[in-house]
Amino acid sequence: MRNPYSDDPTSIQPTVLPHNIDRMEDLQPKPTPQLSAPQTPNIVDSLPAESAAEVRQEEARTFRYAIGKLNDFLQWFIMVLEITLVIRFVLKLIGADPANLFAGFLYALTDIILFPFSTIVHTPSIRKNQAFEWSTLIAMVIYWLIFWAIRRFLRILVSGPEEPTS
Repeated sequence: MRNPYSDDPTSIQPTVLPHNIDRMEDLQPKPTPQLSAPQTPNIVDSLPAESAAEVRQEEARTFRYAIGKLNDFLQWFIMVLEITLVIRFVLKLIGADPANLFAGFLYALTDIILFPFSTIVHTPSIRKNQAFEWSTLIAMVIYWLIFWAIRRFLRILVSGPEEPTS
């Protein structure tokens, strides 16, 4: 079967436009909308003065609560750390066998914590496995002072200038 449109070129575009199609120059550009950052309404500014003060007080109480909880966590953490170091000190002092499961675990766990203090002073050996670890005692004092300073700073952070921080 023969193609009836064989003389029509398929890759050539027409050079003459029909009269009902506007040329690109004649088209009016559409106005572009101005993009701006989304404005979040400030709830406190839209409230009456008394309500705004209540919202600010609630935010302050929430902040104090969060700092108080952080302070409680730090107190718990230092207590666990200190008790763990005391147990290590006593086990080393009485010569607990490092091959024992509990003693070995405790020694491995606290070795990480005591690493910065390991070479401060020489650990005198009393007998075969017994040792008086000065580095453990020094670490306990230093860690307690660091955590005390952090907790004190947090307490000062949430107290007003006229309030005693005791």
